[in-house]
Amino acid sequence: MDGIKETHLKYLVVLMLLGIATILIVTSREGYDDKGNVEVNKIGTSSEQGPARGSALGISAETSGSSPESGATSRLKQAYDTLVSLGEGYGDTQPIDYPYDHGTYWNRILYAAFYSPPGTATEQDVLSGKTFYSQYSRQLKTGTAQEGTYPAAHLQQYVQYDDAHASDYEGEESEWINTNSSAGSEVWYDTRTGLYWARSEPTTLSNSFPAISSGSCPFFDSIPRSSYTSSNTSPACGNAINACATLSLETHTGQLAQTDWYLPSQKELKTAYINGIYNQTSTTFATTSAFWSSTEYSTNVNGAWYLVFSRGSSEGAGSIKGVAFTVRCVRRD
Repeated sequence: MDGIKETHLKYLVVLMLLGIATILIVTSREGYDDKGNVEVNKIGTSSEQGPARGSALGISAETSGSSPESGATSRLKQAYDTLVSLGEGYGDTQPIDYPYDHGTYWNRILYAAFYSPPGTATEQDVLSGKTFYSQYSRQLKTGTAQEGTYPAAHLQQYVQYDDAHASDYEGEESEWINTNSSAGSEVWYDTRTGLYWARSEPTTLSNSFPAISSGSCPFFDSIPRSSYTSSNTSPACGNAINACATLSLETHTGQLAQTDWYLPSQKELKTAYINGIYNQTSTTFATTSAFWSSTEYSTNVNGAWYLVFSRGSSEGAGSIKGVAFTVRCVRRD
């Protein structure tokens, strides 16, 4: 008898559990018709029609923050805002090969996904080994163009602009500092070479020094050249060399004058041009004049080299030492 009672008790418990489960299922489905649509005024005051979203408990896509309707909390809206913050090129323009419209948020995301670089470069335009994207393709391409026979030959296309526009087009020039701005006594400092350049001679001068091999001008035996000063000048060195040797000029405004100025060599003149003396100083300082160097022409002892800062040209063969040219003296700390 005890066994029969225990069996009946178990059946009663099972029946009770089944009843409770049935009630819960029926309650959870209240408000939906047999097609899964929300019926009018069946759930609170809702009048929404259409497919039921979320689970049987009524959790909608809007509540989860995954649709446009949920506004600022939408995952879709957050993705849209991120693309907007990245700026132009990230879905702001409809691709020509994607004509569909899916609304503001989806459009931005899909346009970004379909974006392709609109470049016009080809493999032949890009240096060999360098990678790039262009021509409406996301396929990574590799350039095949070969560089010139000398370093940076591909940059020579820009050289024509350097002086024509009085600007440093490729950024290869050094910084020049005006350390003495006194009228008629300007001094500019080339930070790359450490040379100070003086605008010191108001008139043009001849450069009649004898052949360097003769050794009759002590300037060429002085080490360094700046040690040839007013205390040991020789008439044999000529006007241009002696003008710089006897110059007493302040390198920096307000400081004591220096006396270790000297006439620059041809290479120092050419380096000043390369470093941007014409572009980086004032045009009145650099001028378009020819400037004497202390370098003798190698195959003509009667000539010395000069240089024009405005275009970098350097001549020597026809430059007889007795011709009067402009003089710029230099010194270094």
